[in-house]
Amino acid sequence: MIDDELKARFRAFHDPGNDPGMLAAALLVAACDRPQFEPARVEAELAAMTAAAAGYVAGHAHPLAQVEGLCFYLKDVIGLHGDPERYYQRDNSYIDRVLDTHCGIPITLGVIYAEVGQRLGLSCEGVNFPGHFLIRVRAAEVGSAVVLVDPFAGRVISHADCQTLLEQMQGEGQSLGPEHLQQASSQQVLVRMLNNLKQLALAERDYLALIRHSRWMQEADPGLRLEHRDRALAYEQIGQWASAIMEWELLANSLPDGEPRRALLERVAELERKSGSGPIVH
Repeated sequence: MIDDELKARFRAFHDPGNDPGMLAAALLVAACDRPQFEPARVEAELAAMTAAAAGYVAGHAHPLAQVEGLCFYLKDVIGLHGDPERYYQRDNSYIDRVLDTHCGIPITLGVIYAEVGQRLGLSCEGVNFPGHFLIRVRAAEVGSAVVLVDPFAGRVISHADCQTLLEQMQGEGQSLGPEHLQQASSQQVLVRMLNNLKQLALAERDYLALIRHSRWMQEADPGLRLEHRDRALAYEQIGQWASAIMEWELLANSLPDGEPRRALLERVAELERKSGSGPIVH
């Protein structure tokens, strides 16, 4: 179950006109599974990092030099880096653990880069690059070129680097386009971080964790109807037939009348026969 306080925190990400920010998304992900999580400690560490990084950024007039100064401090001075050997470890998705270990995955590292940069006056935003989260910094001067940062590598990257990265993520022959460099809303960051945890749960066959993360994803974005499917399949894996039937019915009821909806209702009837329960009354 999701308590009312947690639901309210997820609902805050529904209004695109009042974006809570990427840090708020990361703090919510870190808190969901762990009652002992202390957001104040994260805030204090980010404040200390910002104060220490100021000398590496503020001393430069050119935007590119400022961003390179930020990358130098975070990567080379304090050792914040990508974790290729333990990429899929759960800790890499929790911002407090990334601050403790100084290693993580692109999206969690990206939140730290963007947050420290923002506090130092840089205009930072997330980029929904496929399979590899990036940060974009926009200069205050009109007409100035934007700067892209790969937080996993801790460096400024070019569009040619992005093309190479796209081919690594999606295969050769892919062509970089504007659709690959769209700004990520904090809602998208929240869903993407939760999906990382959901995919980890699937790999570990931890179906209860998968169901939990899937439910949070749909709280963050109610339009994710296929989460009903993923939860139904997970419930089937652990033999919770009534819950599986409920999820299949919720998905079916979200569809217009037609073959896909009828196929789902047939699956519901099959599960009812399999479970020997007869129709489920909600």
